[in-house]
Amino acid sequence: MTNKLIIFPFDYETIALVRNLNLLGSYEEVVLISFQGSGMIGKDACVTDKGEVTGFIVKPESCLEQEMERCDAILLVKSNFKLDVAEVYLPVIKKAGQLGKKVMCNFTLPDSCMEFIEPCEEQDDKLILKNTFDVRTKDILPPDPGSVIHDFFTPVLFVLGLNERTHKLNLQLNLRQKLEAQGYRVSQITSNGCGELIGAHSFPQFMFESGMTETQKIIMFNRYLKKIEQSEKPDLILVGIPGGIVPFNNTFTNYFGVTSFLVSRAVRPDGLICCLHYDEYNIKYLEHVKQYMENRFSSSLLGYAICNNVFDSYSSSTVNMQYASVDHRFVEEKKQEFSNYSVPVLHLSNDEDMNRLTKDILHYFSVDHHVVQL
Repeated sequence: MTNKLIIFPFDYETIALVRNLNLLGSYEEVVLISFQGSGMIGKDACVTDKGEVTGFIVKPESCLEQEMERCDAILLVKSNFKLDVAEVYLPVIKKAGQLGKKVMCNFTLPDSCMEFIEPCEEQDDKLILKNTFDVRTKDILPPDPGSVIHDFFTPVLFVLGLNERTHKLNLQLNLRQKLEAQGYRVSQITSNGCGELIGAHSFPQFMFESGMTETQKIIMFNRYLKKIEQSEKPDLILVGIPGGIVPFNNTFTNYFGVTSFLVSRAVRPDGLICCLHYDEYNIKYLEHVKQYMENRFSSSLLGYAICNNVFDSYSSSTVNMQYASVDHRFVEEKKQEFSNYSVPVLHLSNDEDMNRLTKDILHYFSVDHHVVQL
């Protein structure tokens, strides 16, 4: 029997999973469902990133109940759409419980949902609920602020975005698969909450909690990553960091890049990859970003990866940033302008460019940090 997974609500945040279905393990069939009015219904999933055709047509929410009867599991994802989480997700969770389906979430459900779920679990109900994040953080308690942190003996590569929505996850998954195909063991921390679903680890939720000090978060992340290094003994640790590293402007601050700064205090990276939106960059600007990143993170920038997302200033409000996608040929033309620049400037969706980036990473770490091939 084919194992079927429903992703709901499908949007830009989950296109990287669709483009890397082989990482989903036993799920051989995926059904994508979104909201009527999303602009995606009846279209190929590639409408979200203007990439290659995926062969998966997005279905309307009205198909959800029928598809649930035929599926094995449903992945509820944190959506970019503004919605009432309990109103949208709780009926789905209840129906899944009645049908005995497995429900997975890549975000923390609100109390109104948990008030329904917890009694079901205690009464041995059919409902099977699993988070796709924080599996390894359950036994990590907030430490004493005076605690020491551990050193790392494995090279650590950070994948960062100058701003949000730069296709970081797609780059992370692409790099991991190319490195593993060459025999390297890669431990991966994904920049979203789907890590455990794809054989990796999610960026831990405690980094966003308000009940801990910044010092405690640094120590906890250090211990979280050290535990992974000790248990998996990888050749390389690939860390995807959510959000952007600098404010876009005074309105859209990217939380001032605090998350990336805290992670860099927990573990010193040995190399950096920076993902960028498409824009009218010049060498002076890229050199400024390079110097900023290398000074801030005390590490070397190994490459820029440009995606085809562009900030849409006309549609953005004072609350939400909006994006548009340009044709990939514009990204190809833009990268050619930097063919002689000291840092490789690559097209994130170009497989040859990703092969080149993988080769550059291996050369850098094998020469400077002695990664051993299996």
